Amino acid sequence: MITRRALLAALAARRVSDWVLTRRTQERAWVDEGGPLRRTEQRTRTTLLVHHDLPQGRGSARIEIGALEADAAGVVEHALALASAAVGPAWRSPASAAPARVALLDPALDPATVTTPLVDLGAAALAGLRRPAGVTTEVALELVRERVEVEAHGGFEARWAASTARARALVTTATHGLEVTRAARRLADLALDGALADAAADLAGLAAATAPTPGRCAVIFRADALLHDGGLGVWQVFADQASAEIERQGLTRYRPATAITAGADQLDEPLSITSDGALAFGLASAPLGDDAGAVRRFALIERGTATGLGLSTREAARRGREPNGGVRNLVIAPGTWRDQPPAVRTLDVRRLHALTIEPYTGEATLEIALAFEREGAATRPVTGGTLRIDLVVALARARRSETSLRRGAYVGPAAIVLADVDVVF
Repeated sequence: MITRRALLAALAARRVSDWVLTRRTQERAWVDEGGPLRRTEQRTRTTLLVHHDLPQGRGSARIEIGALEADAAGVVEHALALASAAVGPAWRSPASAAPARVALLDPALDPATVTTPLVDLGAAALAGLRRPAGVTTEVALELVRERVEVEAHGGFEARWAASTARARALVTTATHGLEVTRAARRLADLALDGALADAAADLAGLAAATAPTPGRCAVIFRADALLHDGGLGVWQVFADQASAEIERQGLTRYRPATAITAGADQLDEPLSITSDGALAFGLASAPLGDDAGAVRRFALIERGTATGLGLSTREAARRGREPNGGVRNLVIAPGTWRDQPPAVRTLDVRRLHALTIEPYTGEATLEIALAFEREGAATRPVTGGTLRIDLVVALARARRSETSLRRGAYVGPAAIVLADVDVVF
């Protein structure tokens, strides 16, 4: 295994223009009721990022250093060869800025105060779950504790501790099943009790569901549909649109200092979104980015107007600005909607089969897994059907609930309402 001293000596010997060395020492534990499986793992992951300046420009390369690697000089030569093959416009690395100060280690998993083995903490968490009646549940839980050490050219160093909890549950009846995925920095933030209860309730609706009626209607998106697949869900469109690399190529829908769509800045409840990479225990929070650029909180959209872009160190240098660590946790301002159903025909969407977003245009296709169709006093569960939506326009004009939700890398309204959407098959 390559030592830190040997790698630093190899970097100095080759006079690498700029580099970042990241070492993650991890303790991982899995508890899986479907196995049954209980196991732990200790591992160290080392990543080397090099920037190589040549007469024609600067090239960059990132490589993972394997545990069995023994030749530090060979690793550096390999990284420089990759960087030389990826030369682009020249840029100069900015001076290292102070890392964000952010809490990332769950006190309930802190090895300094908790001596219980990590795998036993996971087993205890599963044993304490409240299981809904009438369904079968199988839950798998992964817990990670890690120590991160970052060193960069010029003597910059940073260290921090973090934890991550990831859960996957299968909730089934004799005829139907739903998968639940959750991820958080803290065990308590997984909120698995509520997730299992919601899945059990939705299975009851799914058993009686029929096809929805085609045509235009209002659509309500609840949390599990809004954040489909455990990530940012439909809000991912704004993370894509705020990519500085894509914006510089002219491929995004909007530009900074302009309305994200026509009239978005004139609405009664204009949309505001902030990227907060320093959110305490945020899933996407970190003191530094992968390129050792300091993470900062910044506004993506203010009252319907695009105001900020996610800037890596490379992109920030090319624009003459300070890096901010890129788009991370999204914090979205709530609205004033209080769950009053619209007077027109409404689809109250609880879950999706699939969500596909075209990152450049914002056009999306959403496949309905479970919704409740309401027309007048009648309500019935439905499944199937497709929604095709311009998400930039739709989310800019959507009514947002006054109730906020925190899940994964998302903090924002627990539900939204779209006024006019076409359901097709």
